[in-house]
Amino acid sequence: MIATIEISEGGWRNYATLDLKSVASLGRIIPRLQLNFEGRPESYTKVVLDDATLRLEFRNELIGEGRVTGIEITYDRSAVTFEVVTSQRLLRHVTDGLTSADPVVQLDARLHGRGRVRVDPSAPESNRMARPVGWEPGQWWPFALHAGMPSALQFSRADWYQQVLSPTRSERFRYLEVALPLDDSALGAEWGKAVGLLVNAERAYAAGDDPSVFQQLRGALDSLPGAKQQILAGISDDKKRADLENLLKQAGQFLGSSGISVGPERVLNRTFVCWRLGSRALGGPG
Repeated sequence: MIATIEISEGGWRNYATLDLKSVASLGRIIPRLQLNFEGRPESYTKVVLDDATLRLEFRNELIGEGRVTGIEITYDRSAVTFEVVTSQRLLRHVTDGLTSADPVVQLDARLHGRGRVRVDPSAPESNRMARPVGWEPGQWWPFALHAGMPSALQFSRADWYQQVLSPTRSERFRYLEVALPLDDSALGAEWGKAVGLLVNAERAYAAGDDPSVFQQLRGALDSLPGAKQQILAGISDDKKRADLENLLKQAGQFLGSSGISVGPERVLNRTFVCWRLGSRALGGPG
């Protein structure tokens, strides 16, 4: 993880720095990100974050905000934790926005609010320069937190999956278009392999390994119990059944194609693929 956020006024007068040390998540209905920072003030300086909010964005989409109050940042380096409330849809938006060429997950972070700063009276003259007029050592001085350019919080894709996505997912279900029970002993023997391959596909999807996604999904389809050719037999509308049978046939041909690649000749656009299949299912343009 790479991330440093400066505590400053407008990005030109810095009083302290927040270094990201770890990220965690909790909550399945309303997931929350826990960003754990270590605060480092400038030499001979003490900072208090009276009311500070951290705003996270991904490609101009708000992912969530976290707030702290009354946090002191002193010479011995202080722990600062922001808890950012988000949603399953927004976490999926981040993952879906990644391409195979993205080596990391990057979120933009902005800090705003208000705080106070104090310079030790024993500080040398060099540590008193560039201070507001009339500010004396030992005096607390209020300031407004205004970030200049956003700071980039970067996580490896493996950390994003293990520390953010996995802890916020349901323990019983993987949510697709249908819910497949993960721990039902009556279905475990027949469905266990298919569900396991779906888990592998989700992991590959988060890691940007598109060819493996299709391979795992194809394996999940092939491992399903029963007569797969009759999965649409319960649909009474002949036209709808024929359309869906044609869609499944095309999807199977696409997933089983040996020509799938992510090289420069055939870059996989997952958003287009999903739209294309969905459009056909709804009777849209072919």
